Amino acid sequence: MKPIVAFRIFFFLLPVFLLTNLRAQTERVITLEVNTADIENPNVNDFCHFLGQDPEVSNEDYTIEASIGDVIIWRGVSTSSPDDRVEIRAINHQGNRGGRDIFGSNRLGGQNGEVRGTILNRTEDGTDYKYKIQFRVYVDGRRKSGTFNIDPKIRVVGQ
Repeated sequence: MKPIVAFRIFFFLLPVFLLTNLRAQTERVITLEVNTADIENPNVNDFCHFLGQDPEVSNEDYTIEASIGDVIIWRGVSTSSPDDRVEIRAINHQGNRGGRDIFGSNRLGGQNGEVRGTILNRTEDGTDYKYKIQFRVYVDGRRKSGTFNIDPKIRVVGQ
């Protein structure tokens, strides 16, 4: 191949490689802040919120926005004591559509107190899908009774 042809091919393919790199996966860390000293069922929403959440937006209306290929990481932290622990146990799709298409499974299990999921497909026309976050709370090394749940939304946009 002549050098001039090789350079033309290179300059033609260079933007393709650069644009592909722009669409690389992003890690999105979703941090649930929990008042571990006072949390109780059934009033879970009174004792927790997401880091960066607008105070006027309820936990049920809080929406995670992501793109295909993004890795979503859910973590929990205590707002009461650095010694307390919030363990995210699972993320469960709620409803009859989209959950299996978004992550490849309707339930994502946790490891080491956090849950990770990779977005496989976008949601239908940017529709919001409900997910239930299941978590446990440990105060002074002891687990508080029960498993706590909140149900924010997720919307997968772009391609």
